[in-house]
Amino acid sequence: MSSGSPDPFIRTGRTSGRRWVVLGLIVVFFICAWALGLTPKGLLPPDSTHWERTGKFFAAALHPATDYQDPNVPDDADPIWVKGFKGLLLTLRFAFGAMSIAVPTALFLGFFGSSAWWPEPCGRGLRLFLQTVFTICRFWMSLARSIHELIWALLFLSAMGVSPLAGMMALALPFSGTLGKVFSELIDEEARDAASALKAIGHGPVQTFLVGIFPRALPNLITYSFYRFECALRSSAVLGFVGIETIGLYIEFSYGESYYREVWTYLYLLIALIVLVDFWGAAIRKRLHPTTEAWQPRP
Repeated sequence: MSSGSPDPFIRTGRTSGRRWVVLGLIVVFFICAWALGLTPKGLLPPDSTHWERTGKFFAAALHPATDYQDPNVPDDADPIWVKGFKGLLLTLRFAFGAMSIAVPTALFLGFFGSSAWWPEPCGRGLRLFLQTVFTICRFWMSLARSIHELIWALLFLSAMGVSPLAGMMALALPFSGTLGKVFSELIDEEARDAASALKAIGHGPVQTFLVGIFPRALPNLITYSFYRFECALRSSAVLGFVGIETIGLYIEFSYGESYYREVWTYLYLLIALIVLVDFWGAAIRKRLHPTTEAWQPRP
């Protein structure tokens, strides 16, 4: 056997391990289905009206509305495309507002949730203090992102009423937790050669971080922030389903009244906005990383 060829026993062991993992996942799936009372019959609509409604909904995708389907709309109302663009502006407002809160908060949490700037050597008392701050920041980031933005929205709406601030805070809290966690990991994973050289010539830990580590991590921080902004747009639209005025509120109303062509008009406008933001983010990523591979969000 050639020394460069893989060991068949090792390969067989890996394959066998994967089979056991797949088998385990299948078993867990059936256990969960049994616990939830799922049956093949229960997955089907109870009567034909649901199939008809589904067919009408998807058929309307081919003929989006160019005017209101609601006969009670006043004659002096804005055209449907103007209403849709206003809904997009409201959606953008919430997304921008949330990110303007989330990004600075995430930078603060990412800095104190990282150990890249800690001084070396570090005294016992200082290390205990830094470790405590590190743990508090990590705990807060985990707490903020573990609760979905819709749940945060319901909590803030109950406390503050239907207001723009409630919607922005509902997005800003979980997004700051997610951004802070990724920021801290990107900072910790950054190469330390420049930082080591700065330390060797007598620079302090914070100055070393600001000059030797943070500028190198900044392109990836910006790249990930743009990805989260795209997510914020989608989440901002979803806030409409809990009563906050975004384009999602128009979608929810039209769907509830079975105005499916209106629904698709608003959906196409939202999709177009997200595609434009995606191209904008791609252009910025290309400028930030002209020759190196940038961080890319996984599909």
